[in-house]
Amino acid sequence: MKIFEHGGNIYSADGQAENFLDMSANINPFGLSESVKAAIINNIDGLIHYPDPSACELKTAIASRYRINFENIIVLNGAAEFFYLFFNVIRPKKVLIVAPSFSEYERSALAANCEIKFFLTSEQDNFNINFDKLTASLKSEKFNCIVLASPNNPTGNLIAAENILKLQSLVDYVMLDESFIDFIGDEKSDRYLVNDMKNLIVVQSLTKFFALPGLRLGFAIAEESLIKKFELAKDVWNVNYLAQKAGVTALNDNEYICKSRSWIAEEKFYIIDRLKKISRIKFFKPTVNFVLLKFESDQIAMNLIENFREKKILLRSCKNFRGLDGRFIRMAIRSRIENERVLNLIENFGGD
Repeated sequence: MKIFEHGGNIYSADGQAENFLDMSANINPFGLSESVKAAIINNIDGLIHYPDPSACELKTAIASRYRINFENIIVLNGAAEFFYLFFNVIRPKKVLIVAPSFSEYERSALAANCEIKFFLTSEQDNFNINFDKLTASLKSEKFNCIVLASPNNPTGNLIAAENILKLQSLVDYVMLDESFIDFIGDEKSDRYLVNDMKNLIVVQSLTKFFALPGLRLGFAIAEESLIKKFELAKDVWNVNYLAQKAGVTALNDNEYICKSRSWIAEEKFYIIDRLKKISRIKFFKPTVNFVLLKFESDQIAMNLIENFREKKILLRSCKNFRGLDGRFIRMAIRSRIENERVLNLIENFGGD
């Protein structure tokens, strides 16, 4: 498996989408809300115009929803766009990436010729960051930037605000990816630290929670002078017309937001109860809409993935995540019927 491959690849060799149950991508199973569908359809004719280069309406909606200053926001063609934008603008010489984590951090840093090192979390610590060890590493060796995530992909671990603050004086820039935070709510977000922590940048996807991965949408927040630098470096029309309209509508759909958060809060406990009964699997308690599983061997995990693929079900092998290996699989949490089907198949899988 290539190091920069991702989940959600439902396409055949000739580029045609196939009919998979995709448990490999962590997208809200409720799909597009009806209000967002209507916004896309009703604004189709607007495609004859360029999108607003300032994305003013969308920024206003983001500022209102997340209680952020308008001037601290940059809108993005998906959160991944920002990683490349950041490294190409800032050009940090040496970067520390907390792993296992999303591979685009590494890929985007490599694209800017950064020197990269990894701080690997431990399975014995349930992949929680040992901040005593992390701060010691940052004191013993000069890093210009550290990249970490909360909730982390693929472990789901969260980071407390007081631990983010420990990093403030130890590096030039702290990049925090909060792309899955909408699944559990604003009270778990550390974005408010941007107000006082001038070297903190918080990145957030809007595609996962609002089920818009094919449209691409996200934002980042940072100190105003940094935002101005990033604005000058990006494509002037980086967020297309329909993405802007869909984003505004999605951010104002309180019914969809509440329904989705209530669902994940309930469904993750169902998943935990079911996994406890499968003795051959170790799992790490989910915080959001995916769960990390560990099998007895690489071969068992590989056979399971292949067996499921034959049944038109995609699971995410984690063997290309630094700090993990082929024994680990990430499974999305979807609807009860879909989760039940997959868990029943796992329970009855022989491993051969």
